[in-house]
Amino acid sequence: MLKSGNWMVVERLVMTILYLLLRLVFITVQRIYWHLNGTAQQMREARLLDNYERSAQVLDVVFRYKFCQLQKTIAENFLCTHNRFENPQYIIDNDNVTLMTINEHDAFFCETEKKGVYVNNIDNNEINCNISCVYLFSIVACLLANN
Repeated sequence: MLKSGNWMVVERLVMTILYLLLRLVFITVQRIYWHLNGTAQQMREARLLDNYERSAQVLDVVFRYKFCQLQKTIAENFLCTHNRFENPQYIIDNDNVTLMTINEHDAFFCETEKKGVYVNNIDNNEINCNISCVYLFSIVACLLANN
């Protein structure tokens, strides 16, 4: 049975609401866990100007969801877990790392397992979405790298 356009929109809307609820729970638990294990403190320290060498946070992508594939990719489209801190030079030195989006605090980079994968074309339903991690990298550090 084919779904009409209205039912497809309702289905996407319900999936988006479920994703946002999951994200709320995930982020809340993650913040508590990061506070308990010291990751939150390391993140604050990574933003200091004298910690440029370890200012890029590497996150493993657990899940990815967008309401519409035509939507701009934003950080909220991803559920990620902390992996490690890295030197931002890693982003410049690797061909399979691309700029995904920028907000007022960070630049978001995506590293794919294969070169030439356009991140916005990856299907949400694809189990292995070929994204190994997202790099969050303070814009302050980005400006320092250019000087």
